[in-house]
Amino acid sequence: MKLIKFYLFSILVILVCSNVKSQEITMFPTMWGMEYYQDDKEITKAEVKSIFSKNEEVYAHWKKANTKDVVAGIALVGEFVGVFWATSELLNDDPSLSKRDKAINAVGPMAGGIVGAVVGLIYMNSASKSRRRAILTYNKQLDDQTTFRIEPITNGAGFGLALKW
Repeated sequence: MKLIKFYLFSILVILVCSNVKSQEITMFPTMWGMEYYQDDKEITKAEVKSIFSKNEEVYAHWKKANTKDVVAGIALVGEFVGVFWATSELLNDDPSLSKRDKAINAVGPMAGGIVGAVVGLIYMNSASKSRRRAILTYNKQLDDQTTFRIEPITNGAGFGLALKW
């Protein structure tokens, strides 16, 4: 009777443990950027990078997202400079310039600011998509994996099964 209970308990443990899944990563947008979670534990961007660097395909998407973030940042700085320049042209207090001349002088910088804003927003959106793609690719590789594996072993006492984490 004890032997049957032992076998049933062993089978139950193996079935339960074989359904334990690895931890997936999720990201949530916040006011100040993105928050990353591994299951219910918040992790930093550096930890995400460390996890992703172990897989070349995932890390390639992550690097693309970082590159696009840099381009978006540069474009948004250009947008700020263009709008600031255009505003200073419009508010120029030189008495020899008419309002029309001030407006004509502000058209170029304002157009540059608008282009910078559009390019920045496009690259920010593209960076977000690359981050999502990296996370989805990482999570997809975990679909059929468990956090451990069961391996047969032998030693001086005989044969058995070992859980390797």
